[in-house]
Amino acid sequence: MKYIFLLNRFSLKKKLNPLVKRIEEASKKLKLDYKIEINSREESTEDIVERYKKKSCILLAVGGDGTINRVLNGIVGTKNILGFIPYGTGNDLYRSCQELLKEKENKIDLVKINDKYFINVACFGIDAEIGNNDDMIHSKWIPESQRYNMSLVAHFLKYKTKKVKVTYNNKEWINDMTTIVICNGRYYGGGYKVGYTAKLNNGSVDLYLIDKMNKLRMATLITGMNKGKHENSKHTTKAKIKEARIEFEEEVEANIDGEQLKSKTFDIKVIPKGITLYYDQELIDEINKVK
Repeated sequence: MKYIFLLNRFSLKKKLNPLVKRIEEASKKLKLDYKIEINSREESTEDIVERYKKKSCILLAVGGDGTINRVLNGIVGTKNILGFIPYGTGNDLYRSCQELLKEKENKIDLVKINDKYFINVACFGIDAEIGNNDDMIHSKWIPESQRYNMSLVAHFLKYKTKKVKVTYNNKEWINDMTTIVICNGRYYGGGYKVGYTAKLNNGSVDLYLIDKMNKLRMATLITGMNKGKHENSKHTTKAKIKEARIEFEEEVEANIDGEQLKSKTFDIKVIPKGITLYYDQELIDEINKVK
């Protein structure tokens, strides 16, 4: 099977040429049948993916979670396999794969949210506003490890809770919420381990509903998520779900694997083992170590 590496020249910029060379050297060493595709102003990444729609290849998104998500949404329903080389700001799907996957090819659950798909994490509320802050999340002036934290600080004081109705497992949760997180994978926000019990292929996702609280408790809970403090908090309602509906009184922004999605209503449905994910640690290591 042919390996198609998909690179975004606009996000990589000066890193593009050195990365292309590393991919070439690693691919030759591993004796891969490969091709490198780079987008342009005339042809977007989505356009390139469309060209391969009727073929059967491994399409490797080279970048972060947002790049992977754009490729994912282009190959759903085709014979292509989704692969990735982590080279972005968050790389949270990569963290989840390191923890949960052992094989190179894995049938994992696909999650549909309205007319889009994701495979790692979707969030609403303050977490979405933090993740959607492009000026900070992609800032070249802020160290990658601190971008999420800096965005958190920027949104913390001005954030207002939102009224929401969530229907799931024949229940209704109507509340002023701080955040809602849907985990198929375990990590988001550049390494925050939120989905402690989530798996990529168990036919369900973990739903976290976190209600209104004062700013001090909010800061403690959000920063403590990486240590699992949200799991047993009195402000957290948790459930394993296969589908749900989330309804807001006004249009809000969600963050879906690093991409933005706006709506008042979000319908979520898990498609068990709906996509094949190619996770090749050997290839990732070779690209990372080639000089």
